[in-house]
Amino acid sequence: MRRNKIALAFVSLAALFVVGLVSVFAYLSYRVRDIKTPLLNFLKSQIAGELRIGDAEVTFMPPGIDLKDIQLYAPGEAQPAATIGDAELRFNLMPLVRKKIEARLTIEKPQILLTRGKDGKTNMERIFAPLISGEAEKKAAASVNPLDEFWWKKIAVDRLRIEDAQFRATQEGREEVTELKNLSVEADHIRFDGGGKPAKLKIRYQMPQVSDRPMELGTQMAFDEASQGIRLSEGAFTWGDLRLDFGGQALLPAAERKDVLLDLSFAAEKIDLKKFGKMLKEPLPADGVLTVKGTVKGTAFAPMIQATLDSPALTVSGKTLSGFHAELLKKEKPIEIQTATFGIYGGSVAISGEALPGPATSANVNVALKSLSLAAASGKKGNPARLSGNLKLSSPNVAKPYSFSGGGNISVGPFPLPVVDLKSKVKVAEILAAGTAAGQMINVGMLSSSANVIGTQIDQVNAAVRIAGNNVTLAPFNMGNGHFTASGNATIAQQKSINGGGTFHLNPGVTARLIPDKMLRGAVTGGKGGLSVPFSISGPLEDPNISVDSGYLKGLVAKATAMGLKNMLMGGIKPDAMLNQALKGTPLGDPKNPLGQILGGGSTTQNTQNTQPRTATTTTRRTSSQTQGTQATTRQRRNENLQRGIEGLLFGK
Repeated sequence: MRRNKIALAFVSLAALFVVGLVSVFAYLSYRVRDIKTPLLNFLKSQIAGELRIGDAEVTFMPPGIDLKDIQLYAPGEAQPAATIGDAELRFNLMPLVRKKIEARLTIEKPQILLTRGKDGKTNMERIFAPLISGEAEKKAAASVNPLDEFWWKKIAVDRLRIEDAQFRATQEGREEVTELKNLSVEADHIRFDGGGKPAKLKIRYQMPQVSDRPMELGTQMAFDEASQGIRLSEGAFTWGDLRLDFGGQALLPAAERKDVLLDLSFAAEKIDLKKFGKMLKEPLPADGVLTVKGTVKGTAFAPMIQATLDSPALTVSGKTLSGFHAELLKKEKPIEIQTATFGIYGGSVAISGEALPGPATSANVNVALKSLSLAAASGKKGNPARLSGNLKLSSPNVAKPYSFSGGGNISVGPFPLPVVDLKSKVKVAEILAAGTAAGQMINVGMLSSSANVIGTQIDQVNAAVRIAGNNVTLAPFNMGNGHFTASGNATIAQQKSINGGGTFHLNPGVTARLIPDKMLRGAVTGGKGGLSVPFSISGPLEDPNISVDSGYLKGLVAKATAMGLKNMLMGGIKPDAMLNQALKGTPLGDPKNPLGQILGGGSTTQNTQNTQPRTATTTTRRTSSQTQGTQATTRQRRNENLQRGIEGLLFGK
């Protein structure tokens, strides 16, 4: 009897246990079902787009919800912004009884497409606009929400796994695509109640368009209730041998802020560019060690990245850069180059502007050049010239040095001038040989050394330049020293040869020493005091040939001499016996030479007709325009014949 009572007691206890267990599971099942509908409704209420769920099934052992074929659409879009094949949410039993959610979430093969429109906004910003603007909170507060009792402080994720995710980002109007493959996320012990140990987060992914090497980001996260934010610590981004440490906090939306605000910092002490370049699919034309540090501000949807790069020495495309320093700012797609300075070729370069990363990085930059050595740039010693200037350049692909175009102003110098004997270049000696007494009119002794006429160096060349790939146009340019100035236009082709021309101006002081005769100097210079003649420049860029237009110079001298003779004749001046004696034995002393007859070098007979008094015939002048025109034509022809005669005499024509 006693045994039967004991057995009955055990059976009763067992029955009660089963009933209790069934009751608990029934309650939990009810709680899970109670969560399902408001949870889905709550999620849909927080977005402006459309959330489609193919199937949502409640599980009993263990309690949870399975979601399948989830699709998220931006407003008005036919292509989903995100798709999830399977999402599995599991709840811990005891916290669920206390109306808390401690869950494990597994998401498999999600695909995310981030598109940015021409207005700069992404599809995700448009989807979560109510949450960002705070409209979702107002909507939730205006209604009795069954999820109020399960607000974020009562939510904890013990285990989060996202496996085999794919991410693609595009921008309207651009062809390039940013792609992340094999994306996985692992997180444990995520809490928003401010207590307990920090959560651990690890993200792995690949960027196939950049490298085959996987990238990994890891950090610890702790919720800070005072600031209503998530604090990140011991963060590190690793990619092969590259390591970038980071930390800071992300402030969650609250009453006084509508966005997730970022306040992060990062730093990498030593980045070996040679090793880094080996990980890239596209070769990196740089070598050296780089230090990077910076901050990330702004919002989660519009981050603002400020970075500073420093290196004592870099080698870029075979060129050595010293003291490299750059400050970069990225808000949207273009990267703003706030400043980039480095030493090169014994001088320095400063760059500012913007660059647009992509398969081919384009750029629009302002470049300031300061005292660059042409000898160092060309690899040839002995050239003291240095280059300075300011240029505005653009390139569709900065990896190609000859893809730049633009222009600006430059100055370069000094350039040594070789000292040569100009007497063999200028045929003034032939004038002396003619016995015309021009030795008193032109200082031939100055021509024994070019230093007397044009000096020993060009102090500086200033030019407005236009750059188009390998070709550079100087239009205009000017150069000079204390002896002369010159100006003109020139084109440098393929950075190898130069071709151009302009006008050479000898200053008045040097011109006066070279042509001491005031009358001849005034005739040659047109009364301006300085001699001006055309010149041309052509040949190799390292050693171009500069030549004066000798034909122009010959014509100028002949014209000036003819004008001098004309002035002598019009003034009634006749050569005296000394001039006759000087012309004796020369072409001008020939009685049959018309010029000799004009000068009187071949005859000592006085022209008595000129000494006779004027008669009344002078009153019979012809006044018709036809006669005057004939006389003017005759005078012009005589002047031209006289000029040609002088030119032939002086220059052997």
